[in-house]
Amino acid sequence: MRTDDTTELIHLSDDLGNSVVLRVTGQEPPGLTGVIEVGSYFVSGSIKTWLAAEDLTAWEKALDSLAQGDDAAAWREGQRATEIFLEIDDYDRVRVAVVDRQSFLVTVELTIEVAEDWLEDHRERLTTVRALLPE
Repeated sequence: MRTDDTTELIHLSDDLGNSVVLRVTGQEPPGLTGVIEVGSYFVSGSIKTWLAAEDLTAWEKALDSLAQGDDAAAWREGQRATEIFLEIDDYDRVRVAVVDRQSFLVTVELTIEVAEDWLEDHRERLTTVRALLPE
């Protein structure tokens, strides 16, 4: 979960070079700062983001939805923040769309062959990131 002393709320990657990572970069009351990084052999980029307690609660609900068998979930949809959409396909891969409607007006979509325990891993990441929230 920790790489080079950084904490990642989201880390989806595969052996094909596709990845979506939300790395926490610091604290800025009332929340956290971070960067969303998207990478593949075809495209790569990053965008700064901020995380509040409500964002973490919404991320937990998205994970819960997928764990309960829904094949799609949206995080921060319609908010003034970068949105992330997750969809599980027929091969248990995750199609991830990162949507920036506010600054660059860009959408990047990747299909990632995730590990079998990716949901459990992301629940652990969520717990770690929640502990970093300023009081």
